[in-house]
Amino acid sequence: MANQYAKNPAPTKKLLLGGLYTDAAVRVEPEEPQKIIAAGMAEARPVKEYPDTFFGRAFQVLRGEFKTLLKSILFFIPFTLPFIVIFAWFANYFEDMILGGVYNFMGDIGIGFPGGGDSLSESIGRLFWDVKEPVFLMLGATLIIGSLGLAGNFYCAKRSYFQNYYSKTIKTYWMGFAKYWWKFLITGTVAVLIGCGLGTALIYLLQQQALGTADAGAYCAVVFSWIFGAPLMLIPMVMMSLFTTYELTFIQAFKNAIVLIVNNPISACIVGIASALPIILFGVTSSTSMIIGIVIYLLMLLAGCNLYALMWIAFAHRGMTKCHIRKQEQESFLLQQQRREAKKKSKQGEYVGAEGGYAKKKPKQQAKPYQNPKKKKKNK
Repeated sequence: MANQYAKNPAPTKKLLLGGLYTDAAVRVEPEEPQKIIAAGMAEARPVKEYPDTFFGRAFQVLRGEFKTLLKSILFFIPFTLPFIVIFAWFANYFEDMILGGVYNFMGDIGIGFPGGGDSLSESIGRLFWDVKEPVFLMLGATLIIGSLGLAGNFYCAKRSYFQNYYSKTIKTYWMGFAKYWWKFLITGTVAVLIGCGLGTALIYLLQQQALGTADAGAYCAVVFSWIFGAPLMLIPMVMMSLFTTYELTFIQAFKNAIVLIVNNPISACIVGIASALPIILFGVTSSTSMIIGIVIYLLMLLAGCNLYALMWIAFAHRGMTKCHIRKQEQESFLLQQQRREAKKKSKQGEYVGAEGGYAKKKPKQQAKPYQNPKKKKKNK
């Protein structure tokens, strides 16, 4: 019995929310037809060796497949044009249209200036709520459009990550778009709505601070919305990587995303914060330097989008592998426990069958001593 415990010890870590988890295999992609160079000779398909570590592999794939992935980004650019148009041009135009751009903050200063000047606090409050908030929501709407293009981007990144060879980038990108665009649209819309809620709470607090009327409700709205909203934003991003990587339905991907985040909280937070940095930088630079924002946009197109897609795919692959191992350990341990229970019961009773279960053994009858029948008659 001690040997059995040694061979099958209890799992060191339990699979949290294991009832929601669906074990699935990596999607098998259709093989691209080989190009025939000459009679009986087809083009070579080199398979590059990348590290087995999940995130290390993502960085190496970006480096090794940079040209191929860069081609896929070219088809993603049209989906991002509404974002850069609003950011680089319409935001300033909208501000001039709403505020007019002319203020008089020198009224009532006590040295002969006429009264009736503008209030600095009220002007800043209007800037936040009447200008920044609508522009922020417009940018969120453009991100929903951009989520459509992420379907093809994630698909190309997934094939590069798992070395599913492809040379026809145009065909591959639009193949992924056709397969997953509606799933990415739904998850992208949910992520944007959550993000808009977080941003609106923050902008409202800034407006109230500028007016000097910020109360506990404004602070609580920011704190609680970020405590609950920020983790929720991880779910759509994990779902996007699961769509393109594993054989899962939409509902299964949703459940698995929750399980992966709960069982890999540190990795999920790191990848999530890294993915949010460009958006945060856009928000900061929009009020300071438009050029820095455009540079960030170009860097994202050059390498950032592909890097983040590979990082989320690496996270999904790492999380699914980890959960698969924990589930197997738990199932193996439970199976051994059932066998031990069966042995205990078999010692106490006789196994009747799957339907009858266990029954008590009938007591053995003591053997009667042999008696000669002839002697028995004589005695009579």
